[in-house]
Amino acid sequence: MTDDTTLQALLGRVALQDRAALHELYKTTAGRLLAVSYRILNDRGAAEDVLQDTFITVWTRAAQFPALRTSPLAWLTSIARNRAIDVLRRRKPETPLTWQDDEGQEHQHDVADGSGSPLDQLLTRQADGRLGHCLEQIEAEPRAALKLAYFDGLTHEQLAERIGRPLGTVKAWVRRSLLRLRDCMGEAA
Repeated sequence: MTDDTTLQALLGRVALQDRAALHELYKTTAGRLLAVSYRILNDRGAAEDVLQDTFITVWTRAAQFPALRTSPLAWLTSIARNRAIDVLRRRKPETPLTWQDDEGQEHQHDVADGSGSPLDQLLTRQADGRLGHCLEQIEAEPRAALKLAYFDGLTHEQLAERIGRPLGTVKAWVRRSLLRLRDCMGEAA
């Protein structure tokens, strides 16, 4: 490992945005900083991400180092350690899918599938397809009025104002369209 004087000189050059000095600093200290991060995270990929973040911080904050009056390696290690702890804190707790009871028997957790059974999924897809087919059977303007009423939540008054049609016409379109949908969906069942 390189001594403090050499590391201080490299940090001084990095503070002046010397890329070659950053590369040399990386070659000199990356192994140790990666080990510190890996020890905390126990995940090589996450530790490598922390190492990259550490050297980005060094690149942007190297000018602050002389004011700290500490060992360069201690400063670098504390940056890597703090970044690794931050990553560890942001992780969501993991629940293993298998567990052992008191007798040593291995069990698996049952995870509910929110999408329903295959039959439920098939029926939902068929109903969605029927609804689309039935909507296509309604004329364009009444269909647009129905969609605005139910998908955008417009009242009959708002709907009449938006499409520029009389209130009675809009009410009739929505009512007739609903009746046609009911009949069409009933036939398709």
